[in-house]
Amino acid sequence: MHWPHARIRRTRNVELQERVAAARRDNPESEAWLGLLEAALGESEHGAAWEAAVPTPAAARPVKAPLLSHTQITVDGRAARGWVRRLLKSTPRVNPRRIDGLALLEAAVCHDDARIDALAAAGGADPHALRVVGQMVALPLLQACARGLASALPATWWEGYCPLCGAWPVVAEYTGLERKRRLRCGRCGTGWAIPLLRCVFCDETEHDNLGYLTPEAGEQTRKIEVCHTCKGYLKGFTTVRALAPWAILLDDLTTVPLDVAALERGYRRPERPGYPLECRITERRGGWWRLVEVGGGWGRLLRRGLHHPPAPPPSSTDLRQGEA
Repeated sequence: MHWPHARIRRTRNVELQERVAAARRDNPESEAWLGLLEAALGESEHGAAWEAAVPTPAAARPVKAPLLSHTQITVDGRAARGWVRRLLKSTPRVNPRRIDGLALLEAAVCHDDARIDALAAAGGADPHALRVVGQMVALPLLQACARGLASALPATWWEGYCPLCGAWPVVAEYTGLERKRRLRCGRCGTGWAIPLLRCVFCDETEHDNLGYLTPEAGEQTRKIEVCHTCKGYLKGFTTVRALAPWAILLDDLTTVPLDVAALERGYRRPERPGYPLECRITERRGGWWRLVEVGGGWGRLLRRGLHHPPAPPPSSTDLRQGEA
């Protein structure tokens, strides 16, 4: 693929390179998305700046809140803005100079499509294209958080949404000989166990209201979980071992016929995330701090010593005058 910007990082994972090449060959219509994905995964591999941004979970968050809920994430402002700018430059119909990079990063991490659409309108960009770019913009940070906070994840998690970032799962894995059901997040790659007979989206547990759609060709490793109560669906994959985070996204692309089959039968996936994060991004840049609050209602820029510089230490003359 021709990279429009020389500073886009390429992934060093050979298996990933081969899988992306195969996906390009079999799904040429997805070239633009694959280019963004490969760039995001390459950035994630070189992500020292993202590792340093992993936040401390908020101590007072609700019991059912994901780890990133209400966190303050401090990023290297220069590195973060540079990454967003590079990805925006590779996207048609988007002018990087008219999009606030950190605002886009925060909105994407929070999965706030309304804010992304507002940024698109202000910047004269295509809202659908900016939503896709936004999710790829957030991927390196979210995957760094998944690695850095893995030990802080709850031992058991009974919710259908991701325990780290609050997104709905992309796939249900059935792994090992026992075929245990494990949900996987497509944004951060986190996995968590959940009972077999339970709808991810509405918690339905009645056997008669849950079912499967399977391919007619006798495919045994792919199926679609469906719920007759909420009309939600989720793709299910049988695997020998857990998929790598990047493989989840590629497998989701290469199994689009399953999505089509579900949609044709009236099943849908929720448009909104399972749990709104309400986190915020703080920029660190050589003594400057930029605080952006979720919702885009306000922002403030603080520069240390700009308006109220510290007073100089008293001189010996000042001290003598004070004594007089």
